[in-house]
Amino acid sequence: ALPPELFTTQFSVPTTTKPNSLRKNLSHAMKLLSSAGWGVKDTKRVNAEGQKLELEFLVFQKDFERVIQPFIKNLERLGISATITVVDTTQYINRLRSFDFDVVVTGFGQSNSPGNEQREYWHSSKVNQEGSRNYAGVSDPVVDDLVELIISAPNRESLVQRTRALDRVLLWGHYVIPNWFNPVDRIAYRN
Repeated sequence: ALPPELFTTQFSVPTTTKPNSLRKNLSHAMKLLSSAGWGVKDTKRVNAEGQKLELEFLVFQKDFERVIQPFIKNLERLGISATITVVDTTQYINRLRSFDFDVVVTGFGQSNSPGNEQREYWHSSKVNQEGSRNYAGVSDPVVDDLVELIISAPNRESLVQRTRALDRVLLWGHYVIPNWFNPVDRIAYRN
């Protein structure tokens, strides 16, 4: 049920660090889109029915516009129309709870001892349950089994192994798009 390369190849996200390039990534994305049935008509990505591929980035902080804009620019190069919608916090939470979004910028905070909360993030029983945190719509029996194995881990060693297995399966499932990160930690202290 899993891609064979999951067992043999280390997962890595696309990068523009040399020897790779943005152009190479965009070319690969074009091939993936075409093979998935999204052709180009009048510079726009469309499916067989002529429906345009359009995305809305839903955010509640204007600060994220500067993070998302370069991504949107690259989507436009692929023929994908994308917009940013900034809403107030209450509207954002309500739309998140009802899965009324295409793309959101979010994080999945984790503890050092993962457990029951993994059902909220990844389990198929939560995929259509309003208010759950399965924002990516993950519905995969392998993921479900791994979540249950994490919850029932008899000791720390097996918990770590099972969590790493879940992480690997989720990465290879491409459920999220890593967009940015800050390589520094800011610490305020007082002597």
